[in-house]
Amino acid sequence: MKTVAFYTLGCKVNQYETQAMAEAFRARGYSVLSEEERADVYVVNSCSVTALADRKSRQYARRMKRQNPEAVVVMAGCYPQTGIEAVEEMPEVDIILGTTQKSRVVDLVEAFAAERSANGGAAAAARPSYVEDLWKGTAAPESAGYGPRAYESDGIVTGIDDKTRALIKIQTGCNRFCSYCVIPYARGPVVSRSAAEVKKEAERLVSAGYREIVLTGINTALYGAEKGFTDDLDTGAKGIEIVVRALEDIPGDFRVRLNSLEPTVVDAEYVKRLFPYERLCHHAHLSVQSGSDSVIKAMNRHYTRAQYLEIVDALRGFDPDYGITTDIIVGFPGETEADFEDSLSLVEEADFLKVHCFPYSKRPFTAAAKLPGQISPQVKKERNRRLIELSDKVSEHFRGQLAGSARRVLAEERNGGLWKGHASNFCPVYFEAPKNIELSNRFVDIMIKEVYSDGVKGEMI
Repeated sequence: MKTVAFYTLGCKVNQYETQAMAEAFRARGYSVLSEEERADVYVVNSCSVTALADRKSRQYARRMKRQNPEAVVVMAGCYPQTGIEAVEEMPEVDIILGTTQKSRVVDLVEAFAAERSANGGAAAAARPSYVEDLWKGTAAPESAGYGPRAYESDGIVTGIDDKTRALIKIQTGCNRFCSYCVIPYARGPVVSRSAAEVKKEAERLVSAGYREIVLTGINTALYGAEKGFTDDLDTGAKGIEIVVRALEDIPGDFRVRLNSLEPTVVDAEYVKRLFPYERLCHHAHLSVQSGSDSVIKAMNRHYTRAQYLEIVDALRGFDPDYGITTDIIVGFPGETEADFEDSLSLVEEADFLKVHCFPYSKRPFTAAAKLPGQISPQVKKERNRRLIELSDKVSEHFRGQLAGSARRVLAEERNGGLWKGHASNFCPVYFEAPKNIELSNRFVDIMIKEVYSDGVKGEMI
């Protein structure tokens, strides 16, 4: 039996694409192993959102080659797309694959292995590299009218390693060009998946028993925004609402979660259009990145602090317990202590369920890498510590307000002596249940009693 192992870094899109590649390998007779095992093929599905992610991608490729020097090692994804020269200097990597053509990975691996075998075990003089110019033939990257570019299908994915929650990739690419972000260069312009294909995949996953469908993409709020996109289900909706409406009518006991909403794209009126959809979870990952208007502007993000809080107010006006998670970057070039204090005060005002805190990291191609006023690592580290400390307190406050309420929870796994699951608002919920009852992948009603660990603790009703 031929074997393959994957190591996946970064976002949910990468997780989805790894699943698609794994299914393609299985269909060709491969057994999928864990990355700690000796395999014939290793695929590093890389991330490049920070310098640390780049370093981890290199480390894992080297580790996998040490595990089996005869293995075919593929470096795929955002790191080679944005750092091809560095990857080309790695002798451990046999095949270089960007963010496109992942659907061809089995063919590329087997062609490489066949050529190496024909050469008596020696690799070809020219290492295979499949990294496309993603903006070739388009209008200026900053233009809203870029194109043309077709969505590259990963096929219909039939599952995911998670037993309860399934990811569906609905789009890729971004044209927002935030000044700190390398992702538009890594993923190219926005291209959206056919709504009919998304619905077909969702129907299959629900039939397979998944109780939560997570709609994911590089910037899901930009679904359908590209020139020439057509709603092939004729839903009459616009943007992400097209997919939400399409999934609303699928029979079965399941819920739908949006991976993220982007305040550079949506506003308070936009999110209000989503409130009538009963399957949609009361949770939004709404990246703010900074609480300072001057920093938000320098980041090339097209909203103000006040406009962001209007979205928060709209969500909490609909449901006071609406779970809102966010990302905040500390130490952006030119960020003053007053700017940082604005971020701290925003965290308190928005009452976030969770804040993902990141020290600013220079990225290739980005405008921010050339800005004056670069912040020292020591200052970034200290600000990040302060932000995490406050964010933990705010999260505890938000979770404390859930005490005394009843929540429908999707049970996922036993965690010690307790079951763990998530409520609709994405708050982790822990609860006791008799040992002879199997609750995994079942909805249960829980009365919340108190804050516990990273979530809350309650009792089955």
